[in-house]
Amino acid sequence: MKENAPRAGSRDAFALARLLDPLSSTNNQMNLKLFRALTLCALLFAPCLCAQEDTLFYLPDMEAELFDTEELEFGRRGTFDKSGLVAALARIASDFDPEEKNGKVPNLLRSNALGIAGRINPDAKSFKTTYEQLEQDAEAYGSSGTSKDRLVGNIYRGVRTLLKDKGNEDNKICAAYCVDVAIRLLPDHKYAEDLETIQQELEEDGVEVDWDQLQGKAVVKETPWNPFGQGGRMEARKEKMPGGEAKGLASNQSSVVGLVVVTLGSGKHAGAASEIIATALREEGVKGVEFKIDQKVGDMMGNSLKSIRDYLRITYEPKGMVPDGYQVSIVFQDRDQRVDGPSAGTAMALMLDSLFTGEKLDEGFACTGGITPNGKVTSIGGVAAKIRGATRRDCTIVGVPEGNAKGVNDILVLDGVQQLLDIQVFTMKDMDEARALSREEKDKDVQSTLDDFKSVADVIAEQGEAALKNTRVQERLEAVLEAMPNHISAKLLLDHIRGDAPERLSVGGSFHEIDSRSSAVFSRVQRTMMRGKVSEADEAESAAADAREELEELDGKIHEKFEDYLKAAIDICKAVEEDASNGGKDLVESLKSRWSKINSIRKKLRDDPEVFEELRG
Repeated sequence: MKENAPRAGSRDAFALARLLDPLSSTNNQMNLKLFRALTLCALLFAPCLCAQEDTLFYLPDMEAELFDTEELEFGRRGTFDKSGLVAALARIASDFDPEEKNGKVPNLLRSNALGIAGRINPDAKSFKTTYEQLEQDAEAYGSSGTSKDRLVGNIYRGVRTLLKDKGNEDNKICAAYCVDVAIRLLPDHKYAEDLETIQQELEEDGVEVDWDQLQGKAVVKETPWNPFGQGGRMEARKEKMPGGEAKGLASNQSSVVGLVVVTLGSGKHAGAASEIIATALREEGVKGVEFKIDQKVGDMMGNSLKSIRDYLRITYEPKGMVPDGYQVSIVFQDRDQRVDGPSAGTAMALMLDSLFTGEKLDEGFACTGGITPNGKVTSIGGVAAKIRGATRRDCTIVGVPEGNAKGVNDILVLDGVQQLLDIQVFTMKDMDEARALSREEKDKDVQSTLDDFKSVADVIAEQGEAALKNTRVQERLEAVLEAMPNHISAKLLLDHIRGDAPERLSVGGSFHEIDSRSSAVFSRVQRTMMRGKVSEADEAESAAADAREELEELDGKIHEKFEDYLKAAIDICKAVEEDASNGGKDLVESLKSRWSKINSIRKKLRDDPEVFEELRG
């Protein structure tokens, strides 16, 4: 007889019952009449519960041993029922159209269904395809037109086949999980009473489910600096431009450092510098010049590649500089990282542009920014974090979009003057300004300005911030800014000297810092509300205490519009910190109330025109 862990949070109705009734227990046997009453309650309260669930998608942990897959027995005649069962479970994990009669499937249910499908048959194409899509961007693209009613019917037939072998414990455990999924998916299905009866009989036989052990890692679909989301399929991208009469490209390889923001294992966000490499080779059968990103990227990255292609055509076709029969392979330093967003557009444009010009790019240069077909550099998010990432890589020059100048101010607010001395930050409005900064062999005036600022930075590093009061230092900074008005490091240092520097974070910086510092706690709070209990109380308390301290450091630095958001985030950290060890019904209800407040504040911020405009650039 296989030992089973106690069931925790298996059904919405039972979870709700545990929240509403302190005397209820997962070990108590419930009759059908009571269960239906609780199901009605669950349906009444479902909207608020689903709202919490839908924020993050957690991949199922496929190493969890719920039952022995090898011991499952469907019988020769049950082959179809097995394949239908796996396909139905995998389809549940795909996104349903919100406009459908029954609405979207909650993320927790999607994860649970996918995990069971993979446990039954890990080699099934339906499972592998869905898992891969969800792993990439928390979305899956199942076939359209499959009703929930039909899916529950297929699960019911699969369960009945499993239970034909009364002595197979693994069959019974698998059936219990499948039944739980079916009831949660469609509680009013025509087979609902039959499924509930099966569920009760399995419980009476000592078979229980434990979804907690199936909880895997979160897939972050939405980033704090772009809280409007960035959906779309992840796939390799190709774009072509017509071939010309040129004998070849001026260079066969180029690389550039692009700046990104990555999600750490803790849930926090950090800036990172990632090298992007382009290799151009002649390929038989290729017409024109084909640009190919040799890893899966999102739609926004794909759109950036289209814009770059159009820019290169406009720039080099009239000059007769386009060859025929070349394939250009583009890869990122970390080929396993999830890559999307417009941030790498300018970096890739500079890199591919250098293949046509032959100009080598400066290894100490890094940049971030979107790109348009006419060569304009567009705003992005997470600027301060990206500049920190460039500093850690020992880059000496950073280019950011002109529209992100306010984001550079955040460096001064958070880190002080030193960050602006370690690296020279410039704004870029178009490819001409970006090209001037990125070349290894820079124009004489540009190089002279870079050298002048470096000498000033060396003096300040040697004498301390007191040197900023030196009239000669100020005059040299003014000369640097006059020579290159887009030298944002020089501008901010002068603002600091004159007392004109900002004392608070920008809109984007405020959003990013609050969400990044509290993200690990926010994820835990969401899991707690879904499960109706706190897991790993000691760890929860410690994480909440750390997050609270980091958030309190932002007091007085946050944009005025975000003060309520900061207070609400600190408040929810305090609740977890103080009550996690005895967290049951009271803590869950407290967290639900606080989370509702957080969401209300967040919605208000997103609806604010100033916030919207800055976040969208």
